[in-house]
This record gives sequence, structure tokens and C-alpha cells, in this order.
Amino acid sequence: MIELYKRKIWNDDKTVNVIAEACTNNNPKIVVAACKFFLILEYDYESDEDSTDDENEKMRLLKQRKGSKMTKNREAKLENAIKQVKRKAKRKGLVKYNTDFLPIDTINDSQRFCETLFSKLKKSNDQHEVKMYMLRLISRMIGRHKIQMLTFYPNLLRYLNSHNKENIS
Repeated sequence: MIELYKRKIWNDDKTVNVIAEACTNNNPKIVVAACKFFLILEYDYESDEDSTDDENEKMRLLKQRKGSKMTKNREAKLENAIKQVKRKAKRKGLVKYNTDFLPIDTINDSQRFCETLFSKLKKSNDQHEVKMYMLRLISRMIGRHKIQMLTFYPNLLRYLNSHNKENIS
């Protein structure tokens, strides 16, 4: 689903909420992937290169029509190729992207999501890296949605003091 979101096929709030549910999964690989999805700050929305590629494809196909003798079979293949390029361009034009909102902004119930993720974090026996991704996501949600979770901060101090792997010499 993350890949479909990035490819702009399923980029609505339902998809984002399903990925948010993946953050509470039992499999640590799924949790890390879902947390990374929400922690990314920029997504590549509609680049100008895509529209120029479509125009270049159309021009190439039209030049092909002029250059050689057209049989019925070649003519049919060329028409199908032109229709396919037009369909792709039309599909890209139908999808509208709002670059003001990140996926983290479209989660339905952010308070419940944070509380659920935090309770999973307290109970989990996962690796330190997985717990850190969960902590980062909870703190990003708290900052982004102005959520008040007073029990989060003492727990945050526990992770910062006891498991600091980067300062070990």
C-alpha cells in the first residue's frame, strides 16, 4: 500500500489510515516500514518531466507515421500506441494532489492512534531500532496534531538514558 501511495494510485485518507493500522502490527518489519512512511517529510508529487515525456512520446509516434509506408497492420498498431499515450496522459490529469498535507495529517483519529501506538510501545519486546521508530512517530504526531500525552515524556526519558547506543565508544 505504501508503494501504491507513492505511485499516486491510492493516495487518499483511507489508504493512509490502513497504513496507520500497520504501525500496530506484530511484525517488526511492517511496523518499521509504516513508521518510516509517516516520518518522511517530502513526497515527489507530479513532476514536470512526466508531461514532457508524454509529449515526446506523441511526437515520436507521429514522426513514425510520416517516415515509412503504412500498411493496415502498422497503421492499427500506431493508432493503438497513440491511444495508449493519450490514456496515460488523461489518467495523470485526473488525479489531483494536495502538496500541503502530508500523510501524517490525514490520519482520522490521531489521539487514539497515538495512545494505541504508545501502549504497544510499552508492551513490546522488539529491537531498540523498532522502538525508536515508534517513539519518533509518536513524538511527530504529538507535535503535528498538538496532542497531550503526559505519560509519554517520562517514558521518553527512559529510552534516551538507558539505551543510548550511539555514545558507546
